Amino acid sequence: MARKANIAREEIHQACWELLEQNSFPNIPRLAEFFMKKDGRRCSNTTLMNAIAEWEDAYKDQQQHQLKELSDVLQPVFKRFSREVTQQLGQLLDEKSSDLEQHQIRKLEATQSGYLSLSSALIELQEAHDALIMEHKTVCDDAVMAKQKLALSEQRYQDVMTQNAVLTNQIKQEQKDNQELRINLAQKEVDLAKQDNALTRLHEENTKLASALENNRKDKMENDEIKWQEMAKKLDALTRSLKTMPRKDRG
Repeated sequence: MARKANIAREEIHQACWELLEQNSFPNIPRLAEFFMKKDGRRCSNTTLMNAIAEWEDAYKDQQQHQLKELSDVLQPVFKRFSREVTQQLGQLLDEKSSDLEQHQIRKLEATQSGYLSLSSALIELQEAHDALIMEHKTVCDDAVMAKQKLALSEQRYQDVMTQNAVLTNQIKQEQKDNQELRINLAQKEVDLAKQDNALTRLHEENTKLASALENNRKDKMENDEIKWQEMAKKLDALTRSLKTMPRKDRG
């Protein structure tokens, strides 16, 4: 059998965290069931409601702190990734440009020294030109892919921030709903207290009426008893009078 006891606010707060770890958001019925199963204790709904309100403030602060920590952690990561991609692209372009310049210098020196014939030099220049076009296209493709990856990473970051904002709004809405529920519960408790007072007054009035009826019944029985006694006396007197009448006639 449940026993009435005072449950400390700290115990209720700890119970709220344990319920949350079980993916069950704390409310008055769940907390009442929690303590009933734990040690059979129970307390008033007002005590539970006030403790839940205090815990929700702590829960809100924790959520906001976690969101800030997540933002602080992700933002430097994306900035560092953007810098590294930009540096790598710059280095790649510098290397390719340097290679092309060296290649052109060697070709020019070979042409000027008469190492190659004019026709073969033109052919090699054309081949080098084609190779440069291919390398340029490759570098451009790599740059496009790097930009796409950077844009995808930024989009993921924005998605995370959007999701965090949605969760924050959901928490605020749940807190608002819980506040309305607490207000409604408090109003219902007030109404229930009024009904209890009215019922108590009715019981008192019924008790008074029953007592008055009982007193009236007793008074009536006493009055009837007195009346019956008086009627019996009158009958006895009448009987005696009737018995003495013949004797007077004979005298």
